[in-house]
Amino acid sequence: MIFYRDWPEFRRDLFVELFEGGLYRPGRYLFRGCGDADWQLSTVFDRRFAAVPLERRMALWDGLIQQWREGCEDAGVPSSVTTDDRKLWALGQHHGLPTRMLDWTASPYVAAFFAFRDHLLARAERLDQVAIWVLHLDDPVWGRDRGVEVVNLPTFDNVRLRNQGGRFTLCRAPFGCLEDYVERFATGVALTKCVLPAAEARLALAELDAMGINSYDMFPDLAGLADLATMRACLAAATVSRT
Repeated sequence: MIFYRDWPEFRRDLFVELFEGGLYRPGRYLFRGCGDADWQLSTVFDRRFAAVPLERRMALWDGLIQQWREGCEDAGVPSSVTTDDRKLWALGQHHGLPTRMLDWTASPYVAAFFAFRDHLLARAERLDQVAIWVLHLDDPVWGRDRGVEVVNLPTFDNVRLRNQGGRFTLCRAPFGCLEDYVERFATGVALTKCVLPAAEARLALAELDAMGINSYDMFPDLAGLADLATMRACLAAATVSRT
């Protein structure tokens, strides 16, 4: 775990921590932003059914995905999707099915946007720290034979996924969160947790907006545009209140 005093320190030192010479090189890490540093790396499915014992939860998952598969077949979804777990799960996730896929991004700055955004737009002052998780792609723990694989889906017809540099972890293993899975199987460093003060949201989001990382870029529709206008108004209001 790495604690950063503020946003400038994170922006200055993260690449020094991760890359020799401090020069970013793609394909080595994935990143995920969490608005609460205490959140575990759990999927929507595992969070929703957290009260169900893990063994029963896995049986519940098998039943859910089988029902989804059969429903998709009946609805005429092509067999190229219904016979491919990765595509089938991704289709379900896109349409609100609670899956065992977890969203990641190739960009630490996109991850930072998702970590901080609710602290400005939703006024989540009760949460003191955010986290930006780093997934080390070179660790052999990330593989289908172990139970959690990294999935890179085609982005040609998915603007959101493309703009977000989206990737996924797909968990078939009987673990409720990735931290437990890594603790059980990893022999090296597979995950790194970077923690920052949530109070850095104003500065971070303003700088990310200047980089072109904002709600409208992440969600290029009218809802994303509305979020962007709201965010900029919040930033302007915070600036006025400080003068």
